[in-house]
Amino acid sequence: MKKIFVPLLLACILSTQSASASIDVEELETLEKQGKYQIALDLIEPWRLENLSQEKALEVLLLQAKIYRKQGRFEEAISTLDYIEQNHYLNTPLVRTLNNEKGINYRRMSRLEEAEKHYYRALKAAQELENNTLIGLAYSNLGALYDHKNQLAQAMQFQLKAQGYLKGSDNHSIKASNFYNLGDISVRLDDYEQAEIFFRWALAEDKKHGEIVAIADSALRLSHVSFKKENYALAVENINEALKYLTQTNANESLSRAYHMLASSHMKLQQPDEALINAHLSLDFANKAQSSVQLIYAHISVSKAYLSLKQPHLAQNYVTDLADLVVEETHSPLAIHYYEVAADLASQQKKMDVAYAFLHKALIARKLNDVRINNQRAQTFRNSISSLVQRQQLEVSEKEKALAQSQLQHNKLMQKAWIIAGLSALFICVLLTYIYFIKHRSANLAAKLYQQNLKQKEKLLADISHELRTPLSVLKLHIEALEHNLFDDNSRAYSKINDKISQLNALITDVYQLSQAENNAIELNEQIQCVRTLSENYSYDIQRMTENHKLDFSREISIPEGATINIDKPKLDRVVTNLCKNTCLYTDSPGRVIFKMYQHKDYLNIEFQDSSPTVTDEEIPKLFERLYRVESSRSRATGGSGLGLSICKSLVELMSGNIDIKRGSLGGLDISISLPIK
Repeated sequence: MKKIFVPLLLACILSTQSASASIDVEELETLEKQGKYQIALDLIEPWRLENLSQEKALEVLLLQAKIYRKQGRFEEAISTLDYIEQNHYLNTPLVRTLNNEKGINYRRMSRLEEAEKHYYRALKAAQELENNTLIGLAYSNLGALYDHKNQLAQAMQFQLKAQGYLKGSDNHSIKASNFYNLGDISVRLDDYEQAEIFFRWALAEDKKHGEIVAIADSALRLSHVSFKKENYALAVENINEALKYLTQTNANESLSRAYHMLASSHMKLQQPDEALINAHLSLDFANKAQSSVQLIYAHISVSKAYLSLKQPHLAQNYVTDLADLVVEETHSPLAIHYYEVAADLASQQKKMDVAYAFLHKALIARKLNDVRINNQRAQTFRNSISSLVQRQQLEVSEKEKALAQSQLQHNKLMQKAWIIAGLSALFICVLLTYIYFIKHRSANLAAKLYQQNLKQKEKLLADISHELRTPLSVLKLHIEALEHNLFDDNSRAYSKINDKISQLNALITDVYQLSQAENNAIELNEQIQCVRTLSENYSYDIQRMTENHKLDFSREISIPEGATINIDKPKLDRVVTNLCKNTCLYTDSPGRVIFKMYQHKDYLNIEFQDSSPTVTDEEIPKLFERLYRVESSRSRATGGSGLGLSICKSLVELMSGNIDIKRGSLGGLDISISLPIK
């Protein structure tokens, strides 16, 4: 029993592994949009990548690098991108993608020179692709880079240039990034009105794109601007919207920051109870994220909430913990917040000397911080102005260089122009001579064709007149005989008249159909037909007709089960009927007729073979000509008009098929049709 069970168990395990070996790229993209980064990474395993095509593996690796970046694992992201660069063919779109991703990772690592190098490579590739959206993305990334360098004027120029390229783009993620960057620059320039507009646009584009983390981030930035504008009620509304998306992710640090901002807004709205609840939530998520900065902010929020509720005994522990957390932040804004909270606590505990000492420290730290911020802003503006001047000088230098190159090229072109002018004049003379010769030859050819067409029309009219004259003459004789009562049996005379009228009608119908076919005036009404049913119907009809002419009939049918063909059945019926009549009329009795119908590859083949008489090799190509007969008197005697095979050829070619006549093995002719199975 165990010997049977173990192989079965192994088979089940192997089948389960093979069934789950493939990776659904769309599922990974959905997880990435939802911020479920670790779940997505767990689905990407080396043994799974081995089962993918090279194209699909590339998609998965690029997505893996993107997720590493969003997790802050920049070294791993760059390592993945280097692997792609070494193991995949680098076409222009892939070069742009790799350099764009590397630029973002190096910027986040503050390796700005390397980031700038890759950003400009991505820009060059985007320009080669002539894709405005990708060009706009490259300029937006360069703007973010110069923002990182504190060169705000240059950063704003790049972002506005990107905005121009992104107008009309349907890539909501890139447009949202551009608006977000413009909002960040506006905040740094203290232009909160403009920043609010940009962040609202970024939030709208992020919602269209559907990436949860990006939506939450834009909503948080918008709430920060509302807080700075002292519109605390709107800030609460924006933070709650951000939390609606953040709670779907594992972004603990962002959740801590959001609840801290919510607690601060409620404090400004004189709602300490709500502030306390959100402050504790901020502290919980800060502990999960193990972020020292967010732990400081969370302790500040909790302490302020308890102090606002006049509960200094509950605030005491949090302020004590806060003192340990800000020990290395002596003159930072975080230390200032600590000093103010500690002063408030000491004041409520009636320790006025301690409160005064903390307020004095807060004042000194704030002055130092203000000086530092002002120096940074001054340096930022100096860097921006210096960057703009350097860039303008570079542009002037490039323009002068381009002007010199243009002048040099102009002189070279002028030298070549005279040579080209002489060659052009010679070429025009030769061309005019050639055109005159071609026109003269074309005119002669057109005249010959015109004469040939006239002769063909005259011959056709003569042939049709000849075909009509005989039955009309017979009709006239019979009618005159009836007028003079020369027939003993009038009913027999009327029958002959009716036969001649039918013959005329058939001739006129044949001429009309042939004319319609040759002028492409016949429309096909194709429908799906069962080939076996067609073969059975045709076999039955042909057998009856051959038996009426006292001919021996046999058939050879080879059709696969369920075979179908998309065909105009009435026109195919006409072709088969015409060929059957032709075979029966021109085969001596007793004789033999073989009907074949079989499928070969993508074609349906229909074949008629008959016994003697046959025709000479010189006459076979003429059989498809209009009104051609091998024996005119015999054809009229059998009722043939000489148009049947011409009509068959036109109808078969209309149905994209081929028809061929050759000598048959039975002593007569072999007529075969080949029709494509659509």
